[in-house]
Formats: sequence, structure tokens, C-alpha cells
Amino acid sequence: MKRFLKAGLMLVLGLALVAPSLTTTADASSKKVKVISTTKVAKKAYHGKKGYIYSSAKLTKKKYNMKKYKYTTWYRSKKAKIKKSGKKSSLTYIKAGKKKGWIYSKYLTAGKAPINKKKIMKNDLTAYNRAMMSASSDFQNSAVVSDGDYDSMGHGLTDYLYFNEDATKDKVAVLKVYKIFKGRFSKSQNKNLAAMAEDLSDFHITKSNRELGASKLETFGNTLGRLIYDL
Repeated sequence: MKRFLKAGLMLVLGLALVAPSLTTTADASSKKVKVISTTKVAKKAYHGKKGYIYSSAKLTKKKYNMKKYKYTTWYRSKKAKIKKSGKKSSLTYIKAGKKKGWIYSKYLTAGKAPINKKKIMKNDLTAYNRAMMSASSDFQNSAVVSDGDYDSMGHGLTDYLYFNEDATKDKVAVLKVYKIFKGRFSKSQNKNLAAMAEDLSDFHITKSNRELGASKLETFGNTLGRLIYDL
């Protein structure tokens, strides 16, 4: 009797040791990806908010997480049909600069990616403050914005009194700010600003015409400032 109990116990232990390896093998095989077909497609812009981008259509290695590239425009060139765990799916091969790979087609939206307005404003603020470094100390103290938005930048130009001895420096600064925002407004506004900028750029400010130069500068600065804080 003891011999039969001992044999039965050994059999149970043997099955317990074998079972995990059988399960692992089955799970591993069920996750294998079979590429059914790959076809070239017309180039088209896409963007996405989620999903992983893989190095190959077999989904063996994740390269990028799309949620980090929601403001990036990708362009497709190939599509593939795969079978994973018995289910068929569609993949798209996309590229953005040097980044490329395969992603589930369901995660893509046709069209270019939305504009990252927050990032653009941050870059504009940095460029604006850099331009202000060319201005007179009084203008810098009045117009430099440490932490703000388009409203703050616009008011930095409109709230300043331009009539001072350093009008030439202020002219350089305002024209630099104009170059940052050039072309961002309506057709008529862009045309008007371009004419004013050309006139101011060609006007050489001297002691004898400082008042006229300051007047031109103030008009241009106020016009540009109002348009900026309405962005």
C-alpha cells in the first residue's frame, strides 16, 4: 500500500513540474505574430495619441510610444495584415524624420498632427525676451516678460513710452519682435505691418528727428503689440 501511495505522489509531483512548462510553451506560441501580407500604399499624413510603434510587423520590439508624439505628423508607406492569437489585425508602417516603425492602424488618424500651441507660445516668449535684450534698459525693464503669454508680450509693447534718447536701440528690438510674428495675422494686417516695418527700418533716427522717429516707433510698436495680445 505504501508503495502505491509513494508512486502516486511521485506522479502528481511530476505532473506539477511538467504542467508549468507546457503552459508557458502554449502561451508563447499563442502570442506569435504571423505576417499574412505586406503591401505598398500611397504616401499619406497621419497622427495619433496612443499605441506603440514597433520595429517590425512581427511586433517583436517596441520602439516608440505614440502618446509622446501626439503633435508629430507621420507619413505611411506600407500596410500589413497580421494574425496574432487567432485574430487578424491591420498594421501601418509610418515614418517621421528618422523615426519609423509599425503601428496598429486603428491608432492612427488621417491628417497632419494638431499644433502644439503651448510649446509654440513658450518658444515665442523666449524669442521675444531675447529680442528685448537689444532694447534700452528702460524698455527692457518695462517689456521683458519672465512668465507670461501673448497678452503679456503684447502689452509689453503697447504700455511703453518710446520717447527717449535710446530710440535707436528700441527700434532694433521692436523690429526683431516683428520678425518673430511676421505673417501670423490677417492678409491686410500683415500687409500694413510690412509697410510700417519697412518705413521704420529705412528711417535713420538722429538727434534732429528723434521726435518723429519715436512717433513712428510708437505707432508701429502699439500696432504690433495689439495684434500679438489678440493671438
